Amino acid sequence: MRIRFLFFILIISSIIFSGCLREYDKSDNIVITSVDVMSSQQEDGTKLTVTPYVQNNLNKDTGVLTVRIKIKEPSTNLIAAEKDSDIGYIKSKSSSYNSISMTVANPGDYSVEVQVFEGGKLVAQNYVPVTVKQKSGPGQPSDIKLLDMNLVVTKIYSDSTAALVDVSPGVYNQGGDSSQLTIEVTARVDPYTAYTKSDDIGIVKGGESRRAKVTFDLPRNREYSFEVSAIESGKTVISSKVNEKIKLNEIKYNVPKTYSLVEEGKPVAAATTKEPGFEAAFAVVGILLIYLTVKLRNKR
Repeated sequence: MRIRFLFFILIISSIIFSGCLREYDKSDNIVITSVDVMSSQQEDGTKLTVTPYVQNNLNKDTGVLTVRIKIKEPSTNLIAAEKDSDIGYIKSKSSSYNSISMTVANPGDYSVEVQVFEGGKLVAQNYVPVTVKQKSGPGQPSDIKLLDMNLVVTKIYSDSTAALVDVSPGVYNQGGDSSQLTIEVTARVDPYTAYTKSDDIGIVKGGESRRAKVTFDLPRNREYSFEVSAIESGKTVISSKVNEKIKLNEIKYNVPKTYSLVEEGKPVAAATTKEPGFEAAFAVVGILLIYLTVKLRNKR
């Protein structure tokens, strides 16, 4: 009887230590989906405005979250600037963003490190390279960035099958003055069905930000992917997309929603789930060894 009890204890211990009963690490359910960095020239250097977009994939609200931004020189790994900011809590299955500004003295290449803490524990991090350019002078080319996209349902038809939707992408020029700019927005259902509108916003001066605005008449019972492009003098200079599908019938009337825009070709941070790997196999081997040991003892 004692041997059987010992055998049971050893099996349970093997499973626990092997990780078979170990719960997956839930920290990867709070993720930084993208990081946007804007620069603007100042008298004492260049101001970098870092906007991390944080998503809560958990089935519960987070605690109070703190974002820490470090701007490092990659060649020396020295910290050129650092700042913390509390962003509060994020509701379940929701996202939030917060902008933090810092100034670096010299042009050059930097690494922007973004960390998110919950109760002092690191729960997400991401790294973004950024190049700080020399101060733009007359004749310098523009450098257009697409910031985010505001969306608001302004009208729902009486039969509720369609709606008027205002879409306003944010545009920022961190270079010299631009030529004529056109912002093009596409609401795509599938490879064969898409709705495209554009807004001519004219010349955007260096350091200036502006919002374009287009209005769509869209069916409400569909799911849309949104893409935004900036066209300067007939040439597309940047294209970005909303990194999630938007279900129009879930958008409340006259309640603005803001979505981050991820530049095409730019890597996006993704959640990773830690898996036990070969630990379960090791647990089975351990159980078999214990079983054989007990059998051999019983034969003696």
